[in-house]
Amino acid sequence: MIKEVLTVLKNELHSAGLADVVVNDIAKHEDGAAGLDNKVVITLLNVQEESTMKNISRYVKNTSNVTKMESPSAYVNLFVMVTANMTDYDSALINISKVIEVLRSKNVLEYVATGIGESNFTFRTEMYAVPFEQLSYIWGLLGGKIIPSVMYKVSVVKIGAKNASDVQLINDVDIKDITVK
Repeated sequence: MIKEVLTVLKNELHSAGLADVVVNDIAKHEDGAAGLDNKVVITLLNVQEESTMKNISRYVKNTSNVTKMESPSAYVNLFVMVTANMTDYDSALINISKVIEVLRSKNVLEYVATGIGESNFTFRTEMYAVPFEQLSYIWGLLGGKIIPSVMYKVSVVKIGAKNASDVQLINDVDIKDITVK
């Protein structure tokens, strides 16, 4: 699911007129072999579980007598950095402005399933403000060179197991053999 979300983001930015958009690790920006020069780079920085979606039942009732036990899906938020890795600073600022414009005007995006067993899903993007100290720390981890960028929180991506097992419904409880003293 994470790969699909980042691909949808890339395609949305590309269709809005940003020519060279890639999903890659911006920490490789100083490595000429990575091919990230003069590109808008989408990088996943963090994955965080959505705590408000944790209390979901493990049992799903399909029909009147059939209940399935499922592992509950994980609902996660993705923290994504979009970076304009341009040799010309003015071009970098123009590209970051375009990213903000595109994701502000269309902040709910949809993944359309292409394979068997997949399903469509939607997700929402919102700009995420990072304090200067944390931004400095992030760029220190990514290689030290600060590049024009913007951070987004992608909410809520559902990641779930594909297997479910049948569980028989308990209709009667026999407690004749229990003695309470």
